[in-house]
Amino acid sequence: MNRYLATALASTLLSTVALAASPWDGTYLYEQPIGPGAGGLQLFVNHQLTVSPNGCRIDAEGYQTYEKIRCQAKPNGEKLDVFFLSYDDGKTVNVHGVKIYEPNQRLFTLTHKGSAIGTEWAGYARNKHIGPGEETFKKM
Repeated sequence: MNRYLATALASTLLSTVALAASPWDGTYLYEQPIGPGAGGLQLFVNHQLTVSPNGCRIDAEGYQTYEKIRCQAKPNGEKLDVFFLSYDDGKTVNVHGVKIYEPNQRLFTLTHKGSAIGTEWAGYARNKHIGPGEETFKKM
């Protein structure tokens, strides 16, 4: 009986540790200025990264952009590497049937820079940066 109780307790503790929140868990936003549109109106694409124990997701919405990506976020020391898994529908091609990413392709890496976050861009396809400002995610 004691062996069963000890096994059950150890199993419960290990499950709790496995689901413990990572210091990277949360929602991050990169507001990408695209440049002025018609009439001088500033155009943007918002890239929202959500990291949780249940997974990772990138939602990109804005000027001529609507993309939902399932990703994998892997802590790597003081960094967080973000990899492409699929689009929201489970496919590896976008809504237009175009394959932009390979499964497990690194999209970008986040790093802590004091209280700020740095972004090292890799394979993540985004419109060319035209506007002013630093190209990085900010924790919301």
